[in-house]
Amino acid sequence: MTRTYDLIKEKPGEKSEPLRLSDIEYLKSEEGGSDVAVSQGRKDLEDAEKMYINLQNYMRELREKVTNNQPIQLETALSLIHRITESRNISEKMYQLTIAFGHEKDYYISQPINTMVYAIMIGWRMGYSHIKLTELALSALLHDIGMFMIPEHIVNKEEPLSESELSLIKRHPEMGENCLFSFKDDFPWLVRAVHEHHERENGQGYPRGIIGDEIIEYAKIIGICDSYEAMTHNRPYKKAIMPFASVMELIETKNLSFSPKILKIFLEEISLYPMGSYVKLNNMSIGRVIATHKDQPLRPIIKILFNGNGDRVTEEKIINLKENIVLNILSGISEEEFPH
Repeated sequence: MTRTYDLIKEKPGEKSEPLRLSDIEYLKSEEGGSDVAVSQGRKDLEDAEKMYINLQNYMRELREKVTNNQPIQLETALSLIHRITESRNISEKMYQLTIAFGHEKDYYISQPINTMVYAIMIGWRMGYSHIKLTELALSALLHDIGMFMIPEHIVNKEEPLSESELSLIKRHPEMGENCLFSFKDDFPWLVRAVHEHHERENGQGYPRGIIGDEIIEYAKIIGICDSYEAMTHNRPYKKAIMPFASVMELIETKNLSFSPKILKIFLEEISLYPMGSYVKLNNMSIGRVIATHKDQPLRPIIKILFNGNGDRVTEEKIINLKENIVLNILSGISEEEFPH
């Protein structure tokens, strides 16, 4: 049997793409610390950006192979995943990138990458070994491979899907299993996770309606992460909702759709107010989250964009809510709610 590590090679040649995260100022914000620490943080973010773009390129190549019924390979994906999972710091930098990527038209290229990043963070918290973390990450990256077999006019449809179209889309876990059939003996966990990622604890998932411990743990983790990702990024037929509201929606499903243990870990790892999200404070000012605190996730560091009168702030103003006993967050908001 082939082992996961047998497929991990030296890092592949890096490719570039016009989109550069250096254009997104808030991801480069200095969060304090020495010049050396800040410089290392920026380097880690740049490395994470390159890996993210390489993963996008891999997913595009994978889609082309799937649609043309060509053999697929896992070496590139595993090599990149190996580099991401060997450092928790890199994993956290990848998490920052999920705010910037995923709203583009090509949703099913970035969506699985973001889902993978969330899954890795949960895996870290669950004490997964490096090999288990790698297996989880690969399963998450490929969980929607079956969507590449759905006609583009359905995948990219902006109007509500018809019953027949929805029925076809709900077959994508089985299509994904078929795509990965050649790996069934060497990587049974991969094929199972892809096939079961829409199964739910209460048996109301698909395609088989299995319950509880019948579902492989990787699929349970991916199911939560995939649901959150679908809520927080625009899809062709549905606009995103704010991270805060998305997390609240997941909480309401507790003990129903998802494993309570895994959901609890997810809620502890994925901030209600992630970096890049917008919030309104109790003095009615509006800001963007530029850093978070693990020990106090509800009191992040905010860069103020609009004052309480609705006027855009011209001079940089940073508020660390952890150190401010007067201000607090009233709610998360979207850009559409900015003052005009």
